[in-house]
Amino acid sequence: MLIKEHFGDPGVMTRQFPYMKSNFLWKGDDFILTPEALANPKNKYHGLERLALEHHAAGEWRLAGEYWLITAGWRRNLMDPENERHVEALQFALRHVEYDRALAEWKKKKLGRNAMPYPSQFGLSDD
Repeated sequence: MLIKEHFGDPGVMTRQFPYMKSNFLWKGDDFILTPEALANPKNKYHGLERLALEHHAAGEWRLAGEYWLITAGWRRNLMDPENERHVEALQFALRHVEYDRALAEWKKKKLGRNAMPYPSQFGLSDD
């Protein structure tokens, strides 16, 4: 989404970095590019999770949800499906995607406090 808005075709951006293959996972329209993501795509999903949490805390829920979605995609492609902790981490990221999307929708529609989504509704801790 942001790549398309600012650069046009995602391929324009990926061609700027010689180590990126033409079939790289980020070529989709929904990828949000950050310097951290460009630095090392295989082990930076923890950094994206921290970034998502920062945006969540700032009330930028739409953007936080997109970062969580990217994280979930990376985890899914890099994880060992037999490892229970990896599966739990993927589920955790997807719960955050849904929670942040619900918060963004709540904010967009300017609904009252009674309609506000809470973490427990998405299997997340209230902490």
